[in-house]
Amino acid sequence: MSEQKKLLLIGASGVIGQAVLNHFDSLSDWEVLTLGRRLPPNCPAERFLAVDLLDRQATLTALSALTDITHVVYAAVYEKPGALVAGWQDPEQMDFNDRMLRNAVDGLSQGSSRLRHITLFQGSKAYGSHLSEPVPVPAKERWPRHDHANFYWLQEDFIRQEQVKSDWSFTILRPRIVFGEALGSNMNPIAGIGVYAAIQRYKGEPLYYPGGPERLTQATDADLIAKACAWAAEAPTARNQTFNIENGDVFSWQNVWPVIGAALDMEIGEPRKLFLDSLLKEDPELWSRVVTHFDLKAPHDLRAFAGQSLSYCDFQMATARETSPPPVIVSSVAIRQAGFADCIDTEDMLQKWFHRFRAQGLLP
Repeated sequence: MSEQKKLLLIGASGVIGQAVLNHFDSLSDWEVLTLGRRLPPNCPAERFLAVDLLDRQATLTALSALTDITHVVYAAVYEKPGALVAGWQDPEQMDFNDRMLRNAVDGLSQGSSRLRHITLFQGSKAYGSHLSEPVPVPAKERWPRHDHANFYWLQEDFIRQEQVKSDWSFTILRPRIVFGEALGSNMNPIAGIGVYAAIQRYKGEPLYYPGGPERLTQATDADLIAKACAWAAEAPTARNQTFNIENGDVFSWQNVWPVIGAALDMEIGEPRKLFLDSLLKEDPELWSRVVTHFDLKAPHDLRAFAGQSLSYCDFQMATARETSPPPVIVSSVAIRQAGFADCIDTEDMLQKWFHRFRAQGLLP
């Protein structure tokens, strides 16, 4: 019989956290405890610790009492309200994310002596994808660190500093654009596009492609990330390593838009540039009327449903651009060579998530 392992999932309400919780709950030799500011919808209250990681004393008190944690998946992130893209270069946002991780790890170090592994997340912003300069293709983990201010580097420096004097190891995963199930996430295109689609259906209009010029990019299925977390938790080849992770293909929004339309049973029509973040500016109650009209189970509060994902879609679809942005393509050779070879077709992934949202009554 395999040893029972206990995972502390920090940030279980997010798009990655929700998938990690679902996946580890399906594994018979894992027990999962979650921690965050709000109870995840797929987690019983008795397996949840309500803790604000910015409150150092509360975090130390709660985590120092946990003596049996063997693994941690740290999926928490602080994003400034109303300033999603601008916040990525905001010093205060960087400081908050640095402090949150430090408080969590310091608390755990006072408690569990069984801790074996921590999984942490970065992203393609590690390569400067959010800056004006192009990212060489394909981006690789073995490159020297890109010289720009980023909370990734603050967190990574701290983790590496703590690891050398500890018995645990770590793995850093760098996904591309993450697609998943979580509601209220600031960076989940499924919710953002879903809001736009529901409004278009309510108006009786096609699902026009709203973005800007074409760009090549990549996606990462949240379920794929969850499987990678389970692999990294135990794989010797993942110890103290950093890995890009993506579905295994590339896409452009224009090419997958017909697949999205088909998954939502909507006509496409001709492209019409539209900033999704402006959908409710002239009519703040529009989303609530859409929810009522279709008798959806989605929250009437748009932020509770989509977070800042409308702004995130505008950024990823290059809506503000007049010319094609440089592609952001990462290499996932390293994680495959280390032993994690799962993949998913991005079109299949899109269909999966939109079908699931519709089956749950979240979208018409």
